[in-house]
Amino acid sequence: MYTKNQLPAPVRALILAGDLGDGHRQAARALAQGCGRPDSPVQAEVIDYMQEIYALLHPVIRYCFLKGVEKAPSLYGYFYRKSRMNEEMSLFSKSFLKLGMSKLLGLLRDRKPDVVICTFPLASAAVSLLKAQGLSSVPLVTVITDYADHALWVQPHTDLYLVGSEHVAQALYRRGISSSCVSVTGIPIRKSFFEPGDRETFRRQLGLDPLKPVVLVMGGGCGLMGKDMRALLRSEALRLRAQLVFVCGSNAAAKQSLEEELALKPTPSVRIVGFVEDIHRWMGAADMLLTKPGGLTTSEAVAMKLPMLLYKPIPGQEEENAAVLEGAGVAIRASKERKLLDQVLELIDSPGLLATMRQQAERFRCEQPTQRAWDAMFRLQAGPYEGSPAWPAVASVRESVREAW
Repeated sequence: MYTKNQLPAPVRALILAGDLGDGHRQAARALAQGCGRPDSPVQAEVIDYMQEIYALLHPVIRYCFLKGVEKAPSLYGYFYRKSRMNEEMSLFSKSFLKLGMSKLLGLLRDRKPDVVICTFPLASAAVSLLKAQGLSSVPLVTVITDYADHALWVQPHTDLYLVGSEHVAQALYRRGISSSCVSVTGIPIRKSFFEPGDRETFRRQLGLDPLKPVVLVMGGGCGLMGKDMRALLRSEALRLRAQLVFVCGSNAAAKQSLEEELALKPTPSVRIVGFVEDIHRWMGAADMLLTKPGGLTTSEAVAMKLPMLLYKPIPGQEEENAAVLEGAGVAIRASKERKLLDQVLELIDSPGLLATMRQQAERFRCEQPTQRAWDAMFRLQAGPYEGSPAWPAVASVRESVREAW
């Protein structure tokens, strides 16, 4: 065992994320923060794969993706289902990835990482393609940021898959992935979601009434909220019964629209915020969360043992997330046949059901998933990047990361 002063050079971890959905970035951020102190023996760098490799195309791709998901979810769902089990990439996908191969290879040669961690499926596919062509031997770790196993995540040169639940692990085994290459760690989230606290304290910290129920309304990092979600702001019945907090994420237009509507009839029972760093406190203050079932948002809610009402999952991974979460008893899927307002009021008025859902979340959640993710990665036995030293002092590194947590 090395002493602190004898530790060899730090492990270099390159984390490739993406911003087609905020969950990929948040998982990457959690992993980077999980390295611990400034003197940590792990040096993690997060890079947005799409921004870095496809700088000119990226803004157009992101705009079209978000608009497509918002305006034509059925079409998105069709392509998702059509490609879900097809592990042979389409000619279009391969051609697109090859456009960025030279730049990605240059990035790896510049950074010389000991491991590449991908929280974005296109990045995993691109690194795997480099390895298939013999251009890199860097260990590749793929972090699946949903409770679903779409084929795009499953790449032949992946050394380790980190998954959010046993459900995903079993799905990978059915695809022929060895159990030695899969670790059920939970989806990486920041350790603040596991810090102690109670609802009353969180409410006081946030300037909320400590005695009045809180309904948290979220549209994910991109703030995608349907008209039924926004209409809750106008409900006198809900305003009287509970406090409403709308979290709009990076969607400035949605935030402005809600603020303008609230200005017509101001009330202290409604709060509207944009992107917040301390979302764990808002979740800790809430009695229930109304949200679209993104992998990261729902994982954070489960960690906080916060009951969820899931609103109009996008066909594809959100539908699969909803099925897993509902099956685990930690969430209820909003019915299309009933008014959303009625379902929110019904859940708020069911303290026994909310308590049961909290208990189920206690059973379902993975404790400290980011630490578990790093522990799993330090068990990797794959070879390093061309010419770089092997992972140094793995036992010492693992213990140092544990100390930081």
